[in-house]
Amino acid sequence: MACGVRYSAGFEEFPDGHRFTNEWAPVDMAPRRAVVLLPPFGEEMNKSRRTVAIAARRFASRGFAVYTFDPAGTGDSEGEFGDATWAHWTADANFAIARAAEKFPCPLTLWALRAGALLLPALDRPADHLLLWHPVTSGDAHLTQLLRLKVAADAFAGIEGTTTKGLRAQLASGQTLEIAGYELNPDLVLPMAAVNLQHWQTPPRATNWLETGPDPAGAPSPASLRIAEAWATRGTSVDLQHVVGEQFWLTQEIAENTAIAEASATALEAVPA
Repeated sequence: MACGVRYSAGFEEFPDGHRFTNEWAPVDMAPRRAVVLLPPFGEEMNKSRRTVAIAARRFASRGFAVYTFDPAGTGDSEGEFGDATWAHWTADANFAIARAAEKFPCPLTLWALRAGALLLPALDRPADHLLLWHPVTSGDAHLTQLLRLKVAADAFAGIEGTTTKGLRAQLASGQTLEIAGYELNPDLVLPMAAVNLQHWQTPPRATNWLETGPDPAGAPSPASLRIAEAWATRGTSVDLQHVVGEQFWLTQEIAENTAIAEASATALEAVPA
């Protein structure tokens, strides 16, 4: 049964500065569980905000509390993106989870969207449930995609000789790269590139893994299936499904995907208390 939703937003003091946070919570009832979002990387975060808000409100209307945060140097939080490091983002995620546990003392779901999933192996507090939205599973592959944007931009501008190998060498030497309007700090993207979820040894006991796309005949990727099989050998039950809908983090204009929000709310309701 749907219930009323209380929404609040503002700045909270994290160990390394103020971070902008959002909360959605059910009205007049104790939350069934807390859901903490691990956000995507760069422009994908901005493109995702509308669908995240739609989903968070839907979750709260079903009795779940949702807590989101902008890591250091992103959104309205303190700091510059080019100064952010993987250590900053890991610390922010750990603090956000601890803060959510204080506000909502109930079971925990970690909701990881795209590259937010790469933070999972570094988190201090285990969760009994994981909600994945089209997760990035290889940080190295994700970095390669980012570097290809720079290669393409330079080629379009008539700058010859830019390669992903050369750009990686610049990062390895400590240089910051500007790509698609973002300054990529080596201390942010190189540790990120070292993460591969196939090797994560302690995934939660239950995972809902949702991938989305416009094709009704779509299916989870072979890479996702391989990771789900690897996690199963470690005692994790993975419900992997394809949801028909817009890949909102990629669209030129802001897009919505209510189908993945509804499928996720249904999945949360089925998680044992």
